[in-house]
Amino acid sequence: MPPLIQKWNELKDEDKDLFPLLECLSSVATALHSGFLPYAEPVFQRCVSLVEKTLAQSLASTANPGQVEAPDKDFMIVALDLLSGLAEGLENNIEQFVVRSNILSLLYQCMQDEMPEVRQSSFALLGDLSKACFKHVKPCIVDLMPVLGRNLNPEFISVCNNATWAIGEISIQLGEETKPYVSLVLSSLIDIINRAHTPKTLLENTAITIGRLGLVCPQEVAPMLAHFVRPWCTSLRNIRDNEEKDSAFRGICNMINVNPGGVAQDFIFFCDAVASWISPKPDLKETFHKILHGFKSEVGAESWKKFFDQFPPPLQQRLSDGYGL
Repeated sequence: MPPLIQKWNELKDEDKDLFPLLECLSSVATALHSGFLPYAEPVFQRCVSLVEKTLAQSLASTANPGQVEAPDKDFMIVALDLLSGLAEGLENNIEQFVVRSNILSLLYQCMQDEMPEVRQSSFALLGDLSKACFKHVKPCIVDLMPVLGRNLNPEFISVCNNATWAIGEISIQLGEETKPYVSLVLSSLIDIINRAHTPKTLLENTAITIGRLGLVCPQEVAPMLAHFVRPWCTSLRNIRDNEEKDSAFRGICNMINVNPGGVAQDFIFFCDAVASWISPKPDLKETFHKILHGFKSEVGAESWKKFFDQFPPPLQQRLSDGYGL
């Protein structure tokens, strides 16, 4: 770290050699976790200052075209990315710096920048701050959520991807208080998951976020289940077991319990998605078991046999081994 910090101190704010250094420090901060804490404060403050300067210059050049030079927004983008690296690495240790800064009001401005790359980095930072220190983000949610909703536009893949991910992270933290915002985002998310040729990462992120909204607000999302359950299941059957997949599947189970009719036409896809789990947590596995056996007893033995016989043999095997079907 000492040679990196020396370089950091030597470089002026307008020196483009800062770009690779900021990117490097972002990776180091993410890897070191709390080990980066001794270096964090000046790095955090300088990043905030770079964002602030760029925004001020951008405003001035808009107000006085031709008189004030437009800023190089790359400085702001790499600063936002480094702040994301700090939030990811330091986790809740970043709170002490956030609370003494105006980063959230700056972030609100960055999220509305006309340059897609600025918005993309802003939404990533918002998601990371929501994970690391949500209590400081929470008072701003009423302003931030409508901006996220307006950026669910798959024409800008990376912007849309980060906005989608941030909505999912916020909903997990906000819990049932997400209710007033569901209508701002749900129809756009359903459009994205049903679009042809949507990139795989965006599909997966969209499915996870819909699942998370259903986890915290099942009554609001479940009525739409039939409109997304098939692409939802096919998007998430290929991802490995992890926390995001866990929260999303808990959400889909909540929604099925509220609106079982919504999954009836596509139940084979739900069975296939459940079978994609290697080792779900015991309580999640129990939930799957209840839904699968509930459906089996609902349709009756004869209909179930006809239905089950259509499944590919490996799927039949996994479901009978794992769930006694």
